[in-house]
Amino acid sequence: MSRIRADKFVNNAANGAPQLTFGAEVVAGVGLTGAGGINITGIATAASFSGNITGTTGTFTGNVSVGGTLTYEDVTNIDSVGIITARSNVSIADKIIHTGDTNTAIRFPAADTFTVETAGSERLRITSDGKMGVGTNAPVDGLQVGSHGSGNGTLVLASSTSGVCSVLMGDGATGTDYYRGYIQYNNSLDAMLFATSAGERFRITSGGTTIFKAGVAEKYYNTGTTLGAQPNNPLSYGNVLLFTGNESGNKTINFTGVHATLSNGETVSFTVIITPNNSGVITVVQVDGQAITIKWSGGSAPSAGSSGQDIYTFQILKTGTGTSDYTVFGAAANYA
Repeated sequence: MSRIRADKFVNNAANGAPQLTFGAEVVAGVGLTGAGGINITGIATAASFSGNITGTTGTFTGNVSVGGTLTYEDVTNIDSVGIITARSNVSIADKIIHTGDTNTAIRFPAADTFTVETAGSERLRITSDGKMGVGTNAPVDGLQVGSHGSGNGTLVLASSTSGVCSVLMGDGATGTDYYRGYIQYNNSLDAMLFATSAGERFRITSGGTTIFKAGVAEKYYNTGTTLGAQPNNPLSYGNVLLFTGNESGNKTINFTGVHATLSNGETVSFTVIITPNNSGVITVVQVDGQAITIKWSGGSAPSAGSSGQDIYTFQILKTGTGTSDYTVFGAAANYA
């Protein structure tokens, strides 16, 4: 094989790089350098190098394939105008940041831990044991929203191997009694429990029975007028109605919003307080405009009280799906 030895090669005008039209082969141990660049325009394989290629810059207008590992040193930035595709993993030391907004990041601050930051502060953390914290970097269980401490509210969704799933709510007080209120599903009881001040107050059993652990307070609606002036009274007003003016003659009371609320086999009760003034008396009960025959206590309709207030109680049972499928039980008593 013949060789040409020279310190440099230039083009025929002595002002640029030579052109190797059919490629060039460089054997091991021989470096190929060019201060003005090397233009290789071979058709199949532009150049075949069995040694190292050393240069300060390089420009490629076509594809570059690397069959082995591409190793870099002292590279501070990689700029791509298109999509970067990794066919396996992308390994980073700490975080992924948002271009032009470097205080917004996805971070990996510790082993098996993942966080999200905005405005330079951590907002979300998933710990190595799967706990998720929003607004806290030390979630205690399941999902925790907010952190303990003075003035901070805390919400925790938690489960346990004993079949207890809880929504725990705290006011940020210090000490061991963080969660003053909770809603809990207890699998062993198959029941829902509701608590305030760290104590159970209300329970729904597996059969649907509701158990109140303390007294029950119910609102009443003060109409500020007479039944004669306001015969229509929606269920949303409540189950106790107070009419304050003097009534006269036979009166009709229409309970609205009942038919769309009750299903067959359900019931609702109302207490109605009127001032009879010797003549005012309720004789007709309607459910959403449909008159229902009243089954009166004692077998007959009561008469009007001479003074004080008459208190009527009506128990309404839905016995079907039609607008008239109701049974109404009524009773009245006078309180002077």
